Amino acid sequence: MIINHLIHLKNSILKGVLFSVFILSSDAGFSQAQEDKHRIWNVEIEGNERYEDLVILKYIAHQRPSFWKRIGVINQSNKSLNEIEIRKDVIRIERFYQRRGYPNVEVSYELRNGSSENRKILVFQIIENQPIVIERVSIVINANQVDQQHILNSSEYAGFLRKLSFKKGRRYQPVKEAEAVGLFSQVLKNIGFIYATVLVEVSIDSAQNTADVIIQTTPGPIARLASIDIEGAKTLSDQLILRETGLKIGELYSEEKLKQAQRELFKHHLFRLALISIPEQPKDSTLDLKLSVMELPLRSFKIRGGIGDFDRMRKTLSINTIWNFFRVQTSWTYRNLGGKGTQFSTSLKLSFFESYLSSEFLFPYVFNTKSSFTINPYIENRNENAYSISTGGIINSLGYEYNRNLTGTFAYEFAINNEYDITNEKNQEITDILPDSVLNYNVSSFILNFYYANGLARGQKGWIVQPYIEISGIFGESDFTYQKLAFDVRKFSTLTSTTVLATRVQAGSIYSANQDSLPADIEFYTGGTSSVRGYGKNELGPKRAIVIEGTSPDEKDEVRFVPTGGKAFLSFNIELRQQMDRVLKGFELAAFLDGGQVWNSLRRLDERRLQYSTGVGVRYQTPIGPVRVDLGYKLNPTDFDLELLPEVSTKAAPRWRIHISIGQAF
Repeated sequence: MIINHLIHLKNSILKGVLFSVFILSSDAGFSQAQEDKHRIWNVEIEGNERYEDLVILKYIAHQRPSFWKRIGVINQSNKSLNEIEIRKDVIRIERFYQRRGYPNVEVSYELRNGSSENRKILVFQIIENQPIVIERVSIVINANQVDQQHILNSSEYAGFLRKLSFKKGRRYQPVKEAEAVGLFSQVLKNIGFIYATVLVEVSIDSAQNTADVIIQTTPGPIARLASIDIEGAKTLSDQLILRETGLKIGELYSEEKLKQAQRELFKHHLFRLALISIPEQPKDSTLDLKLSVMELPLRSFKIRGGIGDFDRMRKTLSINTIWNFFRVQTSWTYRNLGGKGTQFSTSLKLSFFESYLSSEFLFPYVFNTKSSFTINPYIENRNENAYSISTGGIINSLGYEYNRNLTGTFAYEFAINNEYDITNEKNQEITDILPDSVLNYNVSSFILNFYYANGLARGQKGWIVQPYIEISGIFGESDFTYQKLAFDVRKFSTLTSTTVLATRVQAGSIYSANQDSLPADIEFYTGGTSSVRGYGKNELGPKRAIVIEGTSPDEKDEVRFVPTGGKAFLSFNIELRQQMDRVLKGFELAAFLDGGQVWNSLRRLDERRLQYSTGVGVRYQTPIGPVRVDLGYKLNPTDFDLELLPEVSTKAAPRWRIHISIGQAF
């Protein structure tokens, strides 16, 4: 009997426990369902006067759901209402302000109903209150009088004072302390004080909301280069390697000079690897360096093949014409001619549209490691849409790299040119289709161009400016006298972490041409894979129609529309690039608007309006660069662009143009 009661009691307790678990689970599930029911649909910030919403939103977890999450394409469960995470964001905002000089900031939040009850608007409310203001700034140099004067009189120290965020009357920001330490340490290490230490001390008066900032440094001994131990060299002399670094025994240590020396070796054609290090040694006024190098082979041969020139092709694509797309290039290089670091190379490029044979003598050191001189003899034959040309000549150029952002080249080119009519292959006969005679002429030009990049980070953000100046016939040795000016400006803006807006403007003009017409190879053209993409190579702008009569009564006449070029041009590109790594790693979509025109001269700009093309493209990142496919559409083509001629019955050419290439358009 007792046993039966115990069994009954056990079963009752077990049922009670199971029922309780069920109730608790149901309550938890209901609570979770209620929480999941409400979602953050927008995030707003109120009361912030010093910082914009976008700045603060970067430092908190909650963000406005993207368009794709709003329509449910991407799972948005991670944006369910979670008040614990909201309170963490409150703390993050408080810390953001406190580290920027607002110690008494007050942050709260409020949930408001959006367009429906389950779509909540999260509003962070900020009361910034009074910031801490710097009352005094002191810089203490714990060194002897000579070293103090060396620091105070240096231009680097003056630059540090200009960049220093801590100035009297400004808001004190604790987040800027590391920046000040880094800036001052860099200054000291660039003027010889390799062992310098820097410390920032701050005294805050919380009642007055003021701060006294003291920057203390102990520079330590000033060091000069005593020796540079070179290891790894096999065929190169220590003297040659040391010359390419730009470092000199006995000069003051400079961290920036060491970095520059390593960059010079890395980009030099003699080295595969270069590393400058500071071995363990006593901390005194002398410094020993260690330079490890790995040489490239003195001689090398390369052969490369590929396909290209898709926008030059006018024939119908078939088994018999596909070989026109193939290209091959070979090169042979000797990297240390004469044991002086001079490089000699020769290369051959062959394709259906172009053949090019050249040699190059590169002298990597002229005045210093930043300067180089190149002698480049060449011969070339090209078949363009508007003309064909055979040319041979020599280019002598002096290059100078002022810094990593600015480089320039000054060159002299002399060329003998044989420009002749484009030809037409018909009925197995090759005939001239333009009435022009063969034009033989010499060109002698001085060319100056620059490349300036500012803040450029892998094509994601920054500027590129490239001006170009060419002056021909200064000494009367050229058959044509002219001055050519052109520029190329590019800007890359990061809109989001995965979206880039890329823009480019190109323009140019030819001045003081004594002749009414210049050779076709001198004039400007635009349109093509890396220009206005609704058009083929050089096809945007003025054209002339050439009628090729049929060889029999049954054969229709053929019409060719040949670009004539001009003495002025303008083109622009606007491209939105969207990374799609979530869909496929390395995949990118693009949408673009291009435009431009070519004119006979700047005085005749009103004769031709700008023409535009738009389109979309895809890119896929590969080890050799992004493979690019663009589809361009002509928005306002002329009859000649559509290859229509009233006098001859012709079928309109398509407005679409497909471009396939490797690398971004710009």
